[in-house]
Amino acid sequence: MKKILAILITATLCAAAVSAQDMESATSLYNEGATALNAGDKETALTYFEEALAQAEIIGPEADELAYNCKRNIPTLISAIGKELAAANEIDSAIVVLTDAAAKAKAYGQDDIAAEAENLIPQLYMQQGNILLNQKQYAEAMEKYQKVIDMNPNDANANLRLGQAASRAGDIDAAIAALTKASELGQSKAADKEMTTIYLSQAANVLKSKDYQKALEYADKSLAILPTPTAMQIAGTAALALKDYDKAIANFEGFVAASPNARNIDQIKYQLATAYEAKGDKASACDNYKAILANPQFAEYAKHKIDVELKCQ
Repeated sequence: MKKILAILITATLCAAAVSAQDMESATSLYNEGATALNAGDKETALTYFEEALAQAEIIGPEADELAYNCKRNIPTLISAIGKELAAANEIDSAIVVLTDAAAKAKAYGQDDIAAEAENLIPQLYMQQGNILLNQKQYAEAMEKYQKVIDMNPNDANANLRLGQAASRAGDIDAAIAALTKASELGQSKAADKEMTTIYLSQAANVLKSKDYQKALEYADKSLAILPTPTAMQIAGTAALALKDYDKAIANFEGFVAASPNARNIDQIKYQLATAYEAKGDKASACDNYKAILANPQFAEYAKHKIDVELKCQ
């Protein structure tokens, strides 16, 4: 019995000695990390703190304070390394490191560090997206902006940029969806201008192919967002071809009111006269034909209308 008791005592003493050695080793690692940190070597310090934490967690309650101190340092160091990578324009690496910093900070109860890292990540994606957009790598830029939106769906600027990139990539549906969202979130001036440009481009393209119904639809969408003389001209031309004279007149009159000194004003007045004549409004048709008599391109035709067909007063 005495022999067994002696063995147990010896084993306990040995375990205590081993524990003391482990604690000494973990503390030594922590001190090495602190020394490296004071010297400005963040990566070496991080390695030591992580090794010290791993040993502290094995040791147990005796090393709780040491583990706590490691956990206070590790997320801050990882975040600092991520920021340095970002400053050096190593954006992909910075995002990876900052994502790790946020995860560690959350795990160790450091919500402020986690929030800071999480706020930096979408900013870096935006930076990448802007560079790619300027380089005309539109599909790649879209991916970066989408990452920002995945993190913060209500980021007005990311939605605007996504819409711009999608528009240039020819993904019109994606562009309109993103730009509409951006407009709702407060970027209406830039987003509405971009949408107007998209619809005008589509309207002009289908007008060339004489798809007047589609041209009118796109022009109307553009006008609903931002009335412009160009949209009015396209809408008027398409409506005239479709024999929707009231709509043609409304758009042509809108054009004249908005741009009375436009270089193509006589062309618009010629079309306006045609629409009024087709509708049966002789007086208004005469007024517009008279307005283009001084233009050699229309003078002969206008004079014939005024003197022969309409017999204007």
